[in-house]
Amino acid sequence: MFDLEGALLLPDRRLMRLREIAGSRGLVAVGVGRGGERGFQMVHRFHDVGEQLAAAGIHLAFIYPRESARHVLDAISVASARFRCHPRLLLDMDGRCFAQGVWPRSLEAVHLNPEMKRLAGIRIGLQDTTWEGELRAFLTDCEIDTSC
Repeated sequence: MFDLEGALLLPDRRLMRLREIAGSRGLVAVGVGRGGERGFQMVHRFHDVGEQLAAAGIHLAFIYPRESARHVLDAISVASARFRCHPRLLLDMDGRCFAQGVWPRSLEAVHLNPEMKRLAGIRIGLQDTTWEGELRAFLTDCEIDTSC
């Protein structure tokens, strides 16, 4: 799903690669499809679990496709990302990270170990009212997974 070598843009307009933001125990990357929630909403909604994951050595990042730049680079999202370190917001500027794409109004999450090997993944539709609980359950499983 993700191209690990693609350049991603932080809200402060610095370029970054997924490998560069991984914690000591890896990374959970969540691709947000077109029509998904705005960046500041995801930061606010998942700040608590992002902090818990970071304390366990796993960083959380929400990655938006380049056509959703307004969801990551708007003033509120930039301020939210600056105020809270976890989770991270990233924008796929060169279109490489989403080689296979993420369906509109959906999320695709992948748990990667420090070597960027896939440990687990999930696809969630945002139309379902239980999407937040499903993603939280996946993130909690990543935190307690000791295989990495």
